[in-house]
Amino acid sequence: MLPKFPGEGPRDLSKPLEQVKILVDGALDGQRLDVALATVLTWRSRSSIQRLLEQGMVRVNGRDMAPGRRVKCGDVVVIDIPPQLQAQPDPGVVLDFPILYEDQWMLAVDKPPGMAVHPSGRHLAGTLIQELHRRYRKPDDPQSDIAPRLLHRIDLETSGLVAVGLDEQFHQFVSRQFEDRLVKKSYLAVVHGRPAESAGVIDRPLVPDRSSTVRLKLTTGEPGEGLPAVTRYAYVRGNDRYSLLDVRPETGRTHQIRVHLASIGCPLVGDKLYGHDERLFLHQIAGTLDQAQRQRLVLDRHALHSHTLQFFHPMLAREINFTAPLPADMQALLDAPDGD
Repeated sequence: MLPKFPGEGPRDLSKPLEQVKILVDGALDGQRLDVALATVLTWRSRSSIQRLLEQGMVRVNGRDMAPGRRVKCGDVVVIDIPPQLQAQPDPGVVLDFPILYEDQWMLAVDKPPGMAVHPSGRHLAGTLIQELHRRYRKPDDPQSDIAPRLLHRIDLETSGLVAVGLDEQFHQFVSRQFEDRLVKKSYLAVVHGRPAESAGVIDRPLVPDRSSTVRLKLTTGEPGEGLPAVTRYAYVRGNDRYSLLDVRPETGRTHQIRVHLASIGCPLVGDKLYGHDERLFLHQIAGTLDQAQRQRLVLDRHALHSHTLQFFHPMLAREINFTAPLPADMQALLDAPDGD
């Protein structure tokens, strides 16, 4: 958050940020002006800070100052913030996923399974963020060029809600809520079997699975080991083979939900790594999954869906909630009375 200038009241976050005033303290004393600005304006890139300086929008004690000059305790730095760009999506871009909510600062989308959220590894094209950049980026028109930025991530095979920032300041404020675990998240999971308890808390740390041939695989450890992880779950409904669980992770560890549900004997349907046979994961990586193996998996992806998100929208100054409905492939597992 921005430091408060002595004597000024709290800023109204629902209004655009037009000016920032900083009283240089001991933490900034002696820093180069451009470095001090980057320390305070954490949502802005270094290049955008350089543009502010080049355009004469930064004054120190009422005067222009070179970026390399050092500020000292007691200096008053005033930064004029240019008007925020308004998102103007290209109407000709057709997306392969629904937009559930959109305003000038953010959007929430329902990501399909099998789409990566950002380029990495084997998935260098057709990712969620690339599709959104096609819709919003206008590099030839700097006054309308918006760069969407992910507020959080979900796995390739996980479907459902992903929130994306369209405004640098909004992205900073809400990212901090994710980091501070202030965002409320829930998932829907279809698992094999039914938990012994209809609702419960799995409080078991995550550690590397030394017995596995897959280096990235995790398992649960003893108290004091590994990374603390807590997951709450509740049974919603099911049939003879599968259960639908409402899952609420209190921590955000890699593979947390998958590991925790497998640890109580209810692995996700379609989970190649934490299901009944990790060799299916190795076959998938090698591209050698055959039809019989796919039938054993039941579903081509693990049955996990990012269902709800709730956080404080700083520009609207209120809590905001999003919901992505249960997808058809997971619904189909539950519709058959005997799970066939």
